[in-house]
Amino acid sequence: MKSTNHLQIAASILADTSRILRMDFRRRAQHLNLTQPQWQTLLNLSREPGINQANLAEQLDVNPVTVAQSVDRLVKAGLVLRERRQQDRRAVSLFLTSKAEPLLEELNVIADETRAVAFAGFSAAEAQLFEELLLRVKMNFCNTDNATKADVKASASARSSKEDV
Repeated sequence: MKSTNHLQIAASILADTSRILRMDFRRRAQHLNLTQPQWQTLLNLSREPGINQANLAEQLDVNPVTVAQSVDRLVKAGLVLRERRQQDRRAVSLFLTSKAEPLLEELNVIADETRAVAFAGFSAAEAQLFEELLLRVKMNFCNTDNATKADVKASASARSSKEDV
């Protein structure tokens, strides 16, 4: 009889739960007529105004072309502004416009609703323990190489204010 591999099961549950969270958020946000890369871009720009497209693509873990297309649509919709940097005219920084603020507020409400469903029935102590355990898993990747360590730390600090789904 095969023994149960709890780590394999836990990793599978973690991946599946992440997928379900994104699906729930996507369902709740569909009336906004934004694609997932677009709302992720808006949420990331709210946390890190002035980021460039290459770094944004890295943070979103998508191809730079995907980010460029998403940003093009958001600029056309008047939600994002591209500004050339004075120090290097080739470099472009991304910023949200005031038109994006109400949309961002709604995205945050939707994220709160998704989290409320996900963590229904959790006590404050359980939620804190869960966060600590997940951060421990995430920080374990810091020991793999310097690039991953930097990504994990940047991701942890960027998300410390308010998580997207």
